[in-house]
Amino acid sequence: MTPMERIQSVHRTSLVVVVVLVGILFPVVSRAWPPQSPGDRDDVPLFGVSPMPFVPLEEEKFSPSVSPSFSFIVYGDIQENYRNSHQALIEHMLQEDADFVVNTGDISRDDGRYYIRDFYPAIEKLAQRMPFFPALGNHDVDWDSPVSRHRFSNFFRKTLDHLAVHPGNSHLGDPTSQKLWYSFVYNDALFMVLDSNLFIDEGHYQRTHALIPYRGHLRQQLIWVRDTLRNANQDPRIRARFVFFHHSPFVSDQTAPVPFIGAGGHPGHSHMVVNQRVPSGDPGKTLYLLDLFRKHRVTAVFTGHEHFYERWRETIYQNDRPIHQLNWVVSGLGGTRPRGRPEYREEKIEDLLKEGKVYRDYVERIRDVNVDWTARLRHDYPIRRDASGQFHNYVLVTVTGSEVSFQTRDKQGEIRDQGFFSGPASSSE
Repeated sequence: MTPMERIQSVHRTSLVVVVVLVGILFPVVSRAWPPQSPGDRDDVPLFGVSPMPFVPLEEEKFSPSVSPSFSFIVYGDIQENYRNSHQALIEHMLQEDADFVVNTGDISRDDGRYYIRDFYPAIEKLAQRMPFFPALGNHDVDWDSPVSRHRFSNFFRKTLDHLAVHPGNSHLGDPTSQKLWYSFVYNDALFMVLDSNLFIDEGHYQRTHALIPYRGHLRQQLIWVRDTLRNANQDPRIRARFVFFHHSPFVSDQTAPVPFIGAGGHPGHSHMVVNQRVPSGDPGKTLYLLDLFRKHRVTAVFTGHEHFYERWRETIYQNDRPIHQLNWVVSGLGGTRPRGRPEYREEKIEDLLKEGKVYRDYVERIRDVNVDWTARLRHDYPIRRDASGQFHNYVLVTVTGSEVSFQTRDKQGEIRDQGFFSGPASSSE
């Protein structure tokens, strides 16, 4: 063997050793980082007492009433930043005259192992003042466990037990259940919180939900949504309907994965939500989840998952006359790091609607809901070249009769977006 051949052989051997070591060490390092304190994996026991309190709402408002006004706060995606950006948001929330908070998911990170150690100290003052209603995010799930949602459900057990007595929520009363969707009526509004992890049909989502503990959960939740909206639609006292879940159906920036690592992006998740079908009971008819929101005139849908803030508005017309406005709000920066492009271009949105078949089909299938209806989907925030959705935020929603207004604040307390979801001031194009 010549000297050059020996050098090449050494290089090949070194490369094999490096590849093998990376293959062995990367899973170990990825699980060991960030550093864990003793007992992190057991931060919340599967069953037992949780410190997370539940401050009951005024019971008389848990059914339709004539109270003139109430407010609630929405935000999502805290993950790891509990003491800085999230804490700053909490301080401003404490100054709001709100009745309760709804979180759109990703409260914890790394399979929900930091609820007690990190999340509870950050939320304690707010949780002692008003109810905190959670939706389940993908980071709240332990994807390596067949009982992946138990850590979440146990931490919020007091909240779930309180909700279990309300119509349609009996499944929450079983502490071993992993069915974590629910609804309640407060004042004259319906609130529905869903588990959108069940809508995603790929990777670890698909593997976990194929396990026996989850058999039939997707179908059960979709039928529950259909029936809950149908029942609310028959109650003339309910004038507003709000839906909350984690995975956003409409986003202007399909964030790409981090180079060489592959983490951080959500390509395709929004399309899976847009195309989520609902069992119709009629073999010849196809129903879609989002079309139920149109049919039953949902006021607003709040989501997270994408680490920025943006807002879409869908106007539904009958014979060219606007009859309803459905608002889609992404509030995905409750503490975690921003992700996505800092600038939004209106021409990109137009391209998305014109060339994106999934979104175009969604707009056009309004006629399957009602043959006399048409729809227009419009990107309302950000709309200027210099505007950015990359700021930590929460949304304050105020319901006054048939009028629903909102303000979106950043961690400095500044109003970054505001307007009306419904009412006379929302009808202009």
